[in-house]
Amino acid sequence: MTDIKYQCLTGDDAAEVLSDEYIRLYLENYAEPPYLSGPLYSRERFLERTGRQVKNDSFALVSARDGSELVGFSFGLTFGVDRWWAGEAAPAPAELAGSPRFAVIELDVREDYRWRGIGRRLLETLLAQQDVPYATLLADRDAPAHAMYQRWGWRLVGAVRAAPDARASDALVLDLSKK
Repeated sequence: MTDIKYQCLTGDDAAEVLSDEYIRLYLENYAEPPYLSGPLYSRERFLERTGRQVKNDSFALVSARDGSELVGFSFGLTFGVDRWWAGEAAPAPAELAGSPRFAVIELDVREDYRWRGIGRRLLETLLAQQDVPYATLLADRDAPAHAMYQRWGWRLVGAVRAAPDARASDALVLDLSKK
């Protein structure tokens, strides 16, 4: 087993997520089914979305490296009490009313490093830094990660189409107070 090192970055340091090595891994992951490199998953759209998100004071990034090689990453930011997923979205569950929540935007692991616990450790490390009662994420219904999140305790709370050219995804929530 390799010796994977995890690093947590916030503030200006987290902007490294906009570098070519992160973009390459992102594009590799979204070239797979069910995404198949659709327009939402282009380099340009990643840079546009993530460039905005990284400017948020609550943005956090966790990377996994095998030596100097990036093998996975996860990032997200806090949604305020009145914010929920953009686009066509079912309303936030009533139980979240008045509570900020951490939105996991990405969890990407290089294909040859999957099924070793790296994704779970990335997500656990990212969420352990958050001082909010809930976390949320979007998962494509046809992606293997959807079932994985549910095995890890995430619960389905609604449907979201984040952009007009996006596939419908499920909004999942995890109660962080139970962790």
